[in-house]
Amino acid sequence: MTTTRARSLPAGVAAASAALVLLAGCGTATSEEAGPVVAADPVATPAPAGIEHPTGQDDVVLRIESSGGLRPVDYAFTEQPSLLLTGDGRLLVPPTAGTPARIVAMDVATLDEEQVQQLLDLAEDAGLLATPPDYTDTTGPQVADAQTTTVTVSAGGATWTHEAYALGFGEQGGARAELSDFVDAAAALVADLEVESFEPAEVALLVQPTDLEQEVAEWPLDGVVLADAASCLVVPAEGVVEVLLDAGPVTSFRQGGALYSVSGAEVLPGASPCGG
Repeated sequence: MTTTRARSLPAGVAAASAALVLLAGCGTATSEEAGPVVAADPVATPAPAGIEHPTGQDDVVLRIESSGGLRPVDYAFTEQPSLLLTGDGRLLVPPTAGTPARIVAMDVATLDEEQVQQLLDLAEDAGLLATPPDYTDTTGPQVADAQTTTVTVSAGGATWTHEAYALGFGEQGGARAELSDFVDAAAALVADLEVESFEPAEVALLVQPTDLEQEVAEWPLDGVVLADAASCLVVPAEGVVEVLLDAGPVTSFRQGGALYSVSGAEVLPGASPCGG
């Protein structure tokens, strides 16, 4: 079920832009007294101002995520981007709070073009619409088993991917500081948007045989055969999200006499959790 959480938009962010009106010229008319009358040249509509970006609903304009580090494989599988902006203005974000579960149920907001341009302006100001610099931190102690922050931007006819290991640890400087500041500024810009529950078409499942019987539940979806999953299985989302949200961190599912550990990730625009 879709739920809506009413929030106020960030200060300074305007409502949806008014539609552009194309002023078309009239055709040729005739008059018995004056003869042919030719209409004036059509008034050209200026191209929308701002940074060009993909506009398809499955196009990824901006993606910010953290991955890697020392963590259980099933926990890592459920991780989702902290921000994903699609070409049609949908902004996908994880919930701001909640009990850890076997799946992250994403929220979605809708941005107008002015808000999209604000995010792209932040990226441009941070130098992200260009060849990535070296983000290696050589100034302080090295951090073991930290995550890598990845920021991918598609705009201006190109795609740039910026990766920084252990971003935010210790004193930041140079390109690392700019990337860290961008991640923080993007999060602040969208923090108070009105969101509703995202309804994915598909869910990727990480299925692993287990002998853990601390908390066992019967797998309720006959149409999803856990034994068919070598490791990762993409299935229709109907019913799956609810099952995994209700599962606890040590829940095992029984199906066909076997026990399985099942974790999920909603399939978002861009790369599939199962790869490919």
